[in-house]
Amino acid sequence: MNAFNETEYLDICKKLESNGNIADVTIRYDSASYFNRLKSVVQRDRRGEVVFCVIRPNGKIVAITCTEYPRGIYRVPTGGIGHDEDILAAMFREVKEELGLDVKIRSFGGVVRIRFEHADDHVMFYSYIFILDETGGRLLEDASDDEIGEVREVDLGGLMEIVAELDAIKGKWHDWGQFRYITSNAVYRYLKTGCI
Repeated sequence: MNAFNETEYLDICKKLESNGNIADVTIRYDSASYFNRLKSVVQRDRRGEVVFCVIRPNGKIVAITCTEYPRGIYRVPTGGIGHDEDILAAMFREVKEELGLDVKIRSFGGVVRIRFEHADDHVMFYSYIFILDETGGRLLEDASDDEIGEVREVDLGGLMEIVAELDAIKGKWHDWGQFRYITSNAVYRYLKTGCI
């Protein structure tokens, strides 16, 4: 079922002195293929993800792409939270594995509770939004994973363009793009307005 753990969420808000935001979003897929893939991942080993907006010492935001993505498509990086894993521990672990960076938390944006639907079925997924300041490490060079193909450093306007490009993806990547639009747009909205 993958139920939302409100106590855990409130503990994070208290620890990080954040009022937090909760956004509820539904994505309805016409095709079963991507929905079934998401459902399988949740059932197997992932209750949600950390969305990590890393701000570099120059004030720019790290955006990533992978070799299999459509050409020119970037997004805010994310990493999985295991079913029994602490959310903050997952965030620090994933930033180090994916980007090779050490970070400190600037702010906790809150959580996007995403309901993925197809036909009469659904699955819940939770994206926890963190705004982070880079404190050390070498971008990608110190990463233990090699999933990321390339990074871009963008300002808020550049992030807005990335979000728009995710929303406009057509063809076989459309369903993935809608998911990644939600998470990258939550970061953009938080940086612009203070609310996801």
